[in-house]
Amino acid sequence: MFSLQPGITPLPIVIAYFIIASIIAIFIVKKGKNKMKLMDFVVAGIGGVIVAFADHVIGDAIFLPSPIYPFVNPPVWFRILVFIIVIGVVRKVGAGMLAMGVFDITGDLIHFSFTGEPLWLIEDVLTYGIMADVVIYLTQGRIFGIGEKKLQALLAIFEGGILGIVFSFVHPFFTYGFIAPIVFGFVPDQARIFFLLISYIPGDIVIGAISALAANRVAKVVRSGI
Repeated sequence: MFSLQPGITPLPIVIAYFIIASIIAIFIVKKGKNKMKLMDFVVAGIGGVIVAFADHVIGDAIFLPSPIYPFVNPPVWFRILVFIIVIGVVRKVGAGMLAMGVFDITGDLIHFSFTGEPLWLIEDVLTYGIMADVVIYLTQGRIFGIGEKKLQALLAIFEGGILGIVFSFVHPFFTYGFIAPIVFGFVPDQARIFFLLISYIPGDIVIGAISALAANRVAKVVRSGI
């Protein structure tokens, strides 16, 4: 009743998540006070392309044997690093979803050939993208302590770590646990889903915090140059 196949993420949970994520996306885009302008769209779009290059070219070129991988995951870490810097530079609701939409399409152009679309596009936009945009909305554009007078580093570490935690759920439960089995026709192993989750969380928290600190510095440099 609750599974398409043994081990797959339950369909009702997946449907409920994406319906709720879509509602939240519409709400925060409409309610966000600081709307994106033309330059913001350009920066987020170019940022999405750089995220795809960092993930699918640089990250994929680094081979790490098991059991180092997936505890150390270069493609995912490069994706988190560049993506967090991009949203730190823009800091407006919608930047996360746009950047991840461009990331997905560019990734297909690089080597995925649009197989499984639009499922991957929906996943990237309404997981990584909406998660980042929710933090931008909740911080009212002062994400990673940018613009705050005190505790900038602590805020950056905290918010980057939170994003690292929520990002850790995406690949195990949505990519490997649901969409990939539909696209490629295999039955996922439920034990591997939880192994991937447990192995991703520590590294994603650390790289999320480091990326947020980097985003804080990069945003200051960009802002001082405007």
